[in-house]
Amino acid sequence: MIKKIKNVFDYLVFWIILDIVYILIVFNVPFVQLPKVYIFFISHSFGIIVATMVMFTGLGAGVLWLPMLSLLGIPPSEAISLSIFTQIAGKGIGTLNFLKDGIADLKVIKYFLPYTLIGIFIGYVAGFFMSLQSEQLLIYIFVAVAFYLLIQMLNSLYSENQYDLQPIDYTILINSRLLVICSSFFTGLLSIGNSDWLIPHMQERLKMSTPCAVATGIVVMFFSVVFYLTLTAASVYLGIREWPIHTPILLSTCSGVMMGGQIGTRLTRYQWLRKNQKHAFIIILALSLIHLLW
Repeated sequence: MIKKIKNVFDYLVFWIILDIVYILIVFNVPFVQLPKVYIFFISHSFGIIVATMVMFTGLGAGVLWLPMLSLLGIPPSEAISLSIFTQIAGKGIGTLNFLKDGIADLKVIKYFLPYTLIGIFIGYVAGFFMSLQSEQLLIYIFVAVAFYLLIQMLNSLYSENQYDLQPIDYTILINSRLLVICSSFFTGLLSIGNSDWLIPHMQERLKMSTPCAVATGIVVMFFSVVFYLTLTAASVYLGIREWPIHTPILLSTCSGVMMGGQIGTRLTRYQWLRKNQKHAFIIILALSLIHLLW
């Protein structure tokens, strides 16, 4: 009986029905503060699209959410926090699916996580003291490193082997500590996804396949945004900052990214899409870098 119930969760139609039921319920529950109807459905639909792209490519969604939230009249300072909180739902679904399917590399995740949390904490604390000019300079540094990693991926685009069949060089893994801390520093400071650096690094240096690198990056990013939320909650409790005023929009964005997370993690099951996953990552990363410079 339990096995049959678990099998139900594997069907996408179950999640579609669950999403519809959620929408019907949330609009009929009294005293629930919802955004305007058109904002709810726009942000919900956008969440499905963004989460699908993120789960397939592994890139952070912040750079995609900020323009959307800004168009809805949410200030950039709030949009950054809301985009991070939204990602928890989508990346949480992706993490469960990737771990269940055995795609993510648990050894790499366990090694990366302590340095990830250190980097996020340093970046988050630094955000209280850094000037706007310093943050802009750091954005340029982040883009420069990401562009370098992008060039490396382009050079190896048509010569990728079955890296996931090869054992990981743990000497290189140990030497990845500084890169993990630095990429996570930008997550804590600027809410930029550390997977933008980690996935190219895992592919080119650790010789992991694109599906494995993306799945591993998604899991690391999930724990990153959960830790970011924990730091934010602690800051609110201590009176250092306040919760975003527009948090009701999370009722639409989070449910949307959960739906998109289910779709995106299933795309790698198709051979043609899996074969072109690296191409999609490169295109989305390039667009993200252009957006950051803009």
